[in-house]
Amino acid sequence: MQSVRDILEVFGAIDSAVREAKDPEVAAAADKLLPGSAANAGWHEELERRYFPNEPRTEPNLGDALKRIADNDADEHTPRLTRAQKARLLYGISASARLQRVAPQCRLAAFDAPDDSAFGEALIGSLAAVAPVEVTSVDERRAKAAAARNSLLEYVSSNFTRPGDFNDVVRERAVADIRDNKKLLAPLCQTAVVVVDGRESVIVDTKFTSDSVSLDDLKSIVNPFNWDEDYAKLFVAMQGQQPGLLPDGWRQVLETVRLLGEEELTTPLKFYPYQDPARPLEAQMNYDLDMSNFEAGDRQVLVDRGFINMKSTVGDPTKDGVRVATRKVVHIQGISAFAQARLVCIGGYGTASADFLLGAATKPPNSPRPFDFPTNQKQTDAETAQDTTATPAQASVTHFAPAAVDAWTECVQDLTNGYFDVAQKWLSGSLTLNDVADYTARVGGELASSPWKYLQAMTTPRPPGQPGGGR
Repeated sequence: MQSVRDILEVFGAIDSAVREAKDPEVAAAADKLLPGSAANAGWHEELERRYFPNEPRTEPNLGDALKRIADNDADEHTPRLTRAQKARLLYGISASARLQRVAPQCRLAAFDAPDDSAFGEALIGSLAAVAPVEVTSVDERRAKAAAARNSLLEYVSSNFTRPGDFNDVVRERAVADIRDNKKLLAPLCQTAVVVVDGRESVIVDTKFTSDSVSLDDLKSIVNPFNWDEDYAKLFVAMQGQQPGLLPDGWRQVLETVRLLGEEELTTPLKFYPYQDPARPLEAQMNYDLDMSNFEAGDRQVLVDRGFINMKSTVGDPTKDGVRVATRKVVHIQGISAFAQARLVCIGGYGTASADFLLGAATKPPNSPRPFDFPTNQKQTDAETAQDTTATPAQASVTHFAPAAVDAWTECVQDLTNGYFDVAQKWLSGSLTLNDVADYTARVGGELASSPWKYLQAMTTPRPPGQPGGGR
């Protein structure tokens, strides 16, 4: 949690620079790298006051945050940053360097500070924290970071001009300069603010691949009952609920997560694991807020839905090689929409997927719940995942297909070309925000006025008895 807060402060320093400068040049430069930051200045203080009311960091300091990160990285008793945290830290440092170059009058520290200055040492130490886990010596990590610092930041501050540059400019150069050419396999989340059930919510998309785990490996740990063992950094507990298996085939679980500080969010979810017998190379885990059991939670989360789509890239579910696409849509009470977006990305709520899925698939829990657990209403959370007496879940058509087709055809009957392509992309997990924006621009009219109602339709379970509903 401390590392998450420190990385959050790195971005908070940019927020503070934008808010205090009142300079359109600073705001414009920041907005290119962190879209929406100019119009939503103050989001960092909002999160600090919410999650750390006793000692909020209302004046974020880039140097202080980097020093704490560097000190933690040098402490052999403190776990090193996860891959996703390294990627977010690298983004924050790079965005700060770019902003300071474009608008040197902003309040961010000068990145050309000497190596032996307080800021220089903190900067080198934090860049060393991005080094791969195989580099166990802090002296070795820092020596490499010190040697690469000037050329890396000069290159990044000149060429990192928009979010899309991160992979080709920042990540690629950091891999070459301070990661010994070891890839930084962690996705950056794509976010947008959408309206779901009348509430401004954050949609978070991630995509990643791996050549070290198989589809079967992922299926063995992706059941939500495993998430607290898969990734305890975020998931505090995943508890069974009654009846456990709903009439339409969706399962129930009570999720507790901790994002920042000591505050926890407890949310009742229902989930639906699905694999088409005719498509053994693909599998899906869909989840949504369980309104039938809403009072079991703390009512802080009012929208929580999404999917984990997995596909073998090697033509064999037992062999290593997978592609994963995740989507999460969430609304948390008492936090503005833009602050929620920063929280779910920087806090790891949206992008922990790569860490917890790939990490857990590599080193699975001792007794993970299987993909389709529970399989009947007699099973409880206390039963082991190895229960061989359970009847396998009945395969049924997932709700996404009919919902997608119904939603698109309802409002664009005359658009015979296009919407099936978009629906198919959604089904495969390859639909991006740009796809939706492009299609929205083509359709115009009603679609432009409320494009995200399709997202709502496509993530709402179908009632039993309807096409795609449970049996």
